Amino acid sequence: MSERYIIVIKKVPNEDFSPLEPEFKLIYLDSLSNEEKERLYSDILPNTEGIIATGPVTSELIAKALKLKVIMVNGAGYDDIDVRAASALQIPVYNIPDTTAAATAELAFILMFSVARRISELNYRIRTDTDHIEDYFSIGANPGMSLSGKTLGIIGMGNIGSRLARMAINMNMKVVYTQRNQLPIGLEQSKRFMYFHDLLSVSDVVSINCPLTDETRGMFNEKAFMRMKNGSILINTARGEIVDQKQMIRFLKNGKLYGAGIDVFPNNSSVDPELFTLPNVIITPHIGTNTFETRQEMSARIVSIVKAVCDNEAVLRGNLVNGHNLKSKKS
Repeated sequence: MSERYIIVIKKVPNEDFSPLEPEFKLIYLDSLSNEEKERLYSDILPNTEGIIATGPVTSELIAKALKLKVIMVNGAGYDDIDVRAASALQIPVYNIPDTTAAATAELAFILMFSVARRISELNYRIRTDTDHIEDYFSIGANPGMSLSGKTLGIIGMGNIGSRLARMAINMNMKVVYTQRNQLPIGLEQSKRFMYFHDLLSVSDVVSINCPLTDETRGMFNEKAFMRMKNGSILINTARGEIVDQKQMIRFLKNGKLYGAGIDVFPNNSSVDPELFTLPNVIITPHIGTNTFETRQEMSARIVSIVKAVCDNEAVLRGNLVNGHNLKSKKS
């Protein structure tokens, strides 16, 4: 009997998929042994039942995995998976957005307050300008922005946006949001729906928490930045391609934007070098879900879904990304 394989695109620290063994053999594509490289196309891929997408999953990879039963997104966003190719072959794609929500909302919240109170900037200045340290401690020097009573505009009121909204409301902030469909009135509570351009004009802070789609790609362009409130803050913990970096830099430099907290960039790490020169910008290296606890929870959820699908059991947890494109026997 052929061995059963689960392919993991890339090994991620603090994510443990070993509970899938010994029922399945785990193959990490970024660290293949010489023997595994020789057998990848002849034996491993044809007997692969699951792919854990810790990196891009192409149509070629999907097509060569002849026994593939499931593709697992390593988090919420699935823009680097060829979902169309998976759907054409009736392969379900699952994501786990609820496991990433708390940590990513925490980061957005931290960035929002750090930018407003200039924490990163002043920490750097005090450490590097020690000859003038007394000036920094002068009463009334280096004022920041208070967020209590201000308006937070959330782009995408999903798992992350909803958690961020609760945090902000508890800090006495007003919350408005926009997304494709307005929430049912009973779920809105203290949140108020607005259309995108109206939200930009009233928000003191705008937090991007939506997925990357054809509709959202480049949505923060010159026109959007022009509509934003003078002296507002931009937070992006979603996807870098949603924001035009050059336009963002332009409005950070001319004072239209008070500051920005950016965790995500095009192609994951394409940071415009000019951002490094701007003191009113906090840059983090895509750490939204990067806590010990979150990584452990993500991998545990992935293991449970992969086992359930590959053993032909009902999947009770996780979101089916492409359910509307699958036949009923797969849904």
